[in-house]
Amino acid sequence: MGKARIAFRFGHYGDCFHGSQVQPDVPTVQGTFMHIFKKKLKWTNERMPVALASRTDSGVHVRLNGGFIDLDQERWNAMGESGFIKAVGHQIPNSISLIDARQVADDWSPRRALYRTYRYRMECMEGWIEPNTEQFSELCSLFVGEYDWANFCRREPGRSTTRVVEACKPWMNNGRVIGFEIVGEAFVWNQVRRIANAMLGMITGYRTIEKVIEARDNPQIEIDLGLADPDWLILWSVTWDGIPGLDSTEPVIEIPDHTSLRWQDICRQQQKEILIRQFDLIQGRY
Repeated sequence: MGKARIAFRFGHYGDCFHGSQVQPDVPTVQGTFMHIFKKKLKWTNERMPVALASRTDSGVHVRLNGGFIDLDQERWNAMGESGFIKAVGHQIPNSISLIDARQVADDWSPRRALYRTYRYRMECMEGWIEPNTEQFSELCSLFVGEYDWANFCRREPGRSTTRVVEACKPWMNNGRVIGFEIVGEAFVWNQVRRIANAMLGMITGYRTIEKVIEARDNPQIEIDLGLADPDWLILWSVTWDGIPGLDSTEPVIEIPDHTSLRWQDICRQQQKEILIRQFDLIQGRY
């Protein structure tokens, strides 16, 4: 009967893996799924049976990412989505939340997404001062459009650094600015984290708006605006043509308690709580 290409969506805790892409001798998200499909469930013998939509670094949390695996059509017909979720769900660690699965076209690729949405929680950064919403919206607008983002990424030889940012706006929760949300078809490596550090510099006065614009508009001149921590970044969603989006309400996120010497450790716990609530909301349990 041939093969069935199965798209599946999932989220995971970023601090439990050395990134999403498979690497030797360290736990990764792609490697975990490969081990389950090849060794545990014995569904495939392919060398690289799993492809993912977005590459994320160690420490970056994921609310929703996607991937695919090719299975025997007969196997998929027998188990369907519920059987797939049950079989894989029994094998994955608690650090991964499997959301859903469906058969897609044989040439479907998770990399060909319409857009990706990231959220960066800047209120957990050292030195953060909550800005006026209107003022912060203006700063966000500096990062919208098509640019060569060479000064806002980790440069990789031979790879284009030109990308289109479709939208960038304040991330609001319970009436306060807690960070920003940024949307694009694709991003270059470290782009969102470098934008976050540039944002913080402008808010605190450490960087001028003119300097950030210079870095944006002059990619041929190397200007280093710094790299923000991965801990506060969440891949919020990936959207594909023909696959329904997964919207959910957002519970109130507590204001960081700066009276504690370990306030950023508390923020890290909150990051996981944000994910846990989102996973439960998506799966209808909250």
